[in-house]
Amino acid sequence: MDKSKKNKKKYALIKILFFLFIFGISFFYTIKFLDKVNIDVDDLFLKSLINSSYNVEDNAISEKIVNYIVKTDLFSPLNLFKNNYKGLVSYEDEEDKNKEENNETTEPVVNEDPVIMPKPIVYIYNSHQSEEYTATNLSNFNIRPTVLLASYILEDKLEKYNIKAIVENSNISELLQINNWNYAYSYMASRLLMDAAKQNNPSLIYFIDLHRDSISRDKTTININNENYAKVLFLLGLENKNYLENKKVIARLDNIISEKYPGISKGIYEKGGIGVNGVYNQDFSNKCVLIEVGGVENTIDEVNNTLDAVAYMLSTYIGEDHA
Repeated sequence: MDKSKKNKKKYALIKILFFLFIFGISFFYTIKFLDKVNIDVDDLFLKSLINSSYNVEDNAISEKIVNYIVKTDLFSPLNLFKNNYKGLVSYEDEEDKNKEENNETTEPVVNEDPVIMPKPIVYIYNSHQSEEYTATNLSNFNIRPTVLLASYILEDKLEKYNIKAIVENSNISELLQINNWNYAYSYMASRLLMDAAKQNNPSLIYFIDLHRDSISRDKTTININNENYAKVLFLLGLENKNYLENKKVIARLDNIISEKYPGISKGIYEKGGIGVNGVYNQDFSNKCVLIEVGGVENTIDEVNNTLDAVAYMLSTYIGEDHA
């Protein structure tokens, strides 16, 4: 056997051993993760995707190997979209991209007087946590984007306005099951989480309940400057003690977003009467806002565009509120 054939066999053996190694690590840590968290398999990827607090110290070696291969931090909530999902724009600026392309390195800057992050003032939650949008490139990962994912995207966008927010990631469905409540009790379940969040974070002032509509795409989509946006709708409960105060806040929010993005808002839908909730937790505070972002047929790209508008709207209002 000549030397070239020996090298080919050696190379093939190395490849096989490498892939067996990766498969073994993946299998081991999948089982280990399932042991650590008591969740359904169907929810595994989504929980992994959005749970940024998951302890990965003991996964350091395998994480480095995976990151080296795919150039992606799998344990950061939005990195799938920043790095792998072509439908959304990366948040890296052009200067960083050019440095990376030219293999330039920058020495880390040590901040001797670090800026203290502000306390969270915005609480983002989803009473109907499982509401989904149309799957696009995400279908490659066998998941559908939900309003919970939209909440994390909004949190990230508010951070760019130096507004600290927290997202409620407790499982509403599990909470309903624990209390033997049906889906109609979703607002009661989210109310329990709001109470706990406020108790743990007294600095919270603004409470944003993100939903999506169920009507057809033509009624939930608008093109602004050659970009598609998912329309927004503000839902106002008629049967809560803060109705007039809530209406004043929501009307201002509607004005802000409509002035900057004409046509993006479908206005304020006042809802009450027999057979509906009528309160929507807006009795909790006069600054509780329920926003429907797009509909079931909107894509995550369109939702992402709209969340830019929502972040602008909230930051502008908060700035006015603290002037």
